[in-house]
Amino acid sequence: MKDPALAAAFALMAAVGSATFSIIIRKGQRYGNAMTGVLIGLIVSVPILSAATAFLWEPGWWHPSAFGFFVAAGLAGPCIGRMFIFLGIHHLGVARAIPLKSVQPLVAAALAYAILGERPGPFIWAGTFLIVAGCAAFSIKKKGDSAWNRRLIWLPMVAVVAFASGAILRKIGLGMLHSPLLGVTFTSISGLVLILGFSLVMPPDYRPDLRWGRAWFFYGVCGLINTATFILSFHAIMRGDITIVTPISATSPFFALVLSHLFLRDVERVTGLIVAGTALTVAGGAIIGWRVM
Repeated sequence: MKDPALAAAFALMAAVGSATFSIIIRKGQRYGNAMTGVLIGLIVSVPILSAATAFLWEPGWWHPSAFGFFVAAGLAGPCIGRMFIFLGIHHLGVARAIPLKSVQPLVAAALAYAILGERPGPFIWAGTFLIVAGCAAFSIKKKGDSAWNRRLIWLPMVAVVAFASGAILRKIGLGMLHSPLLGVTFTSISGLVLILGFSLVMPPDYRPDLRWGRAWFFYGVCGLINTATFILSFHAIMRGDITIVTPISATSPFFALVLSHLFLRDVERVTGLIVAGTALTVAGGAIIGWRVM
């Protein structure tokens, strides 16, 4: 089922979807915190995914081992990863949190090398240098820039490790069961259950507020977009190597930067350093993707 070109196309579409939902998160943050956004998105998406899975169910889809990997991916992705990327966007802004997420190809490549036996070439190091340089560029706090706490950079970094780990788990699960829809459904359900459990022990300021209001509109739309992005990502991972798919997906900062400039001028300021940092991280991801294709 390997098809690198189709995998790259799915990964690019997923990058556009990821950038789009990040803009909606930023617009809706005044109506609810990060946990509220994560939960609403999953609550809206899970019934649709469950109904689609039930309607399209095939006897060959029963595979408990694959289900286990999808559930574990739910802990890493929709639970830990999505929660921390929401927190990163809330505290750092789209134009910083999403480019920081671009180091995900490096983490994913290292895990794919160690666990899946994938062997990316030496040009990966060139991409590594560009990504690290990009992170350094947009981490510099320029005089007159909007206030932000550099110590909170760890928030999207946790998301990076979680999402990279989730990609590995999804790849293993899809190797056992070739059904992206079923994978997304199990991953989303497990993520929803786990996040609900975590929310009970979170500090009061971080607990979700599920009262009806405008947050349901913003984060509900965001959840649907992110679910579509998730399905595209599953299709990409099923058809291509992690070291190809993940760097292409990491081009989302470019699209996030464009959308941020168009729609978030009243929320955050895109500086020259942020533009330079985004360009470097995207270039690094592009080199990684080009070299392993």
